[in-house]
Amino acid sequence: MSKEGRSFTRRHPGFSLLELLVVVLIMIVLGVIAIPNMVTVISDARLRGGATNLSGLLQNSRMLAVKETRTKTTRFAVMSNGPVAYVKDAPDSTGVAPTDPQVQLGTPLSKMTPPLETGAPPQLTSGVLGFTGQTCNPSFNTSGLPCSYSGGNCTNAGFVYYFKDRRPFGKSGWAAVSVSPAGRIKRWFWNGSVWAN
Repeated sequence: MSKEGRSFTRRHPGFSLLELLVVVLIMIVLGVIAIPNMVTVISDARLRGGATNLSGLLQNSRMLAVKETRTKTTRFAVMSNGPVAYVKDAPDSTGVAPTDPQVQLGTPLSKMTPPLETGAPPQLTSGVLGFTGQTCNPSFNTSGLPCSYSGGNCTNAGFVYYFKDRRPFGKSGWAAVSVSPAGRIKRWFWNGSVWAN
């Protein structure tokens, strides 16, 4: 057969419109499935980070009380960039100063005392904690034990703090930080049915 007898159809390199539409459709479906999962993972990480930051600051407050032989109190404030926890001498009731030990708890987090809104998890009970948790500002005495400071007196106590984050998809995440009367600091996370570490 001669070359003139064969008919060649030439394909132009590239993708057809149909192939491009199929690829775009697959990417949209994957995005719809993946984006909410990514948002949940990021929100969980922020929630855990805020609880970890607070745990570290409470431990720092405890060490400062022992080192400086002064009762120290951890306080909470909401700043323009989100909630902040900071440490002061117990009698000092002034607001947060740049020189105070402090941590940012994360913009989407809100401190809840206690979690009472619709859809909120139950409070941590004394059966789970081993003590009845107070929700006032925790102080640490010169021995490093947690106490409730009032008018120069610091009565040994345990504390628990609840935090909620705002999420664009799904239910809000919840975390708690507890301080036992013996000074053990523990983080808790609500998994939808129970509080777990």
